[in-house]
Amino acid sequence: MSHLCFSTHKLDSTFEFYTNVLSYGVIHKFFNEEGKVYGLIFNIGDGNFLEFFETSEPINSGNLFRHFCIAVSDIFQLQDQLKLHGISIQIARGRTDKTLQAWINDPNGIKIEFHQYDNESLLFKHAL
Repeated sequence: MSHLCFSTHKLDSTFEFYTNVLSYGVIHKFFNEEGKVYGLIFNIGDGNFLEFFETSEPINSGNLFRHFCIAVSDIFQLQDQLKLHGISIQIARGRTDKTLQAWINDPNGIKIEFHQYDNESLLFKHAL
């Protein structure tokens, strides 16, 4: 996968969340004719990117999108990092795939799942 692209009414808080809370770098900014930033691309690692474009149009909530998932090497380190920003997560094993996981919402209400693949995870051998 290359990237996921989202619309947002909150580009500033989206920028703050993904850079300050999740520590992802912005690798590209989209500027309009007036020089105002209207879009961002975040590098989330391993050649994967998140793209956000600010819009004033209504955002369709009636789509089939449910969430996206980011693989992390240490989910407990992520838990500590999020705690510094006042965000509490519960880490649990998936009921059927046995993968360590946790969930949060970004400022746009987008659900983000985090996975850590370890020897107990049934997905581990496929995630290498």
